[in-house]
Amino acid sequence: MMMVGLSSHTLFFSLLLLIAILVAISEGRSVYVRNDLGNGIVLNIHCKSDDKDIGVQTLNYQREFNFPIKAKICKTTIYSCTMTWNGRLHVLDAFNSKRDGKLGGDIKWSIQNNRPCLFNSSTKKYDLCNYSYI
Repeated sequence: MMMVGLSSHTLFFSLLLLIAILVAISEGRSVYVRNDLGNGIVLNIHCKSDDKDIGVQTLNYQREFNFPIKAKICKTTIYSCTMTWNGRLHVLDAFNSKRDGKLGGDIKWSIQNNRPCLFNSSTKKYDLCNYSYI
């Protein structure tokens, strides 16, 4: 009987530890968005998740802003950014926990005319450009 109680407590505390680790992993990360559209082109951007509105930002060329990521444990968090420049509308999922959850550290985007590019920590360049606007 004592053994059952002990293993129930062990399981409970193991689950609490796992939850604490998952929360710690998702905390302390940020998304960065940089305007690399070209000199004189202003980027208007509005990012939000289903429960957090980051607000509207206006970025001049080579300026950036960032916001903290609050990812849910069940991997359903998406921060979507609506962007306009030169009178055209573009949308980018700046953070998608299913896609980006395995990436360590911050998510850094370079917004370019034809496609967004992600910062590559190995090369120290925005050269991961296999993404597209929605």
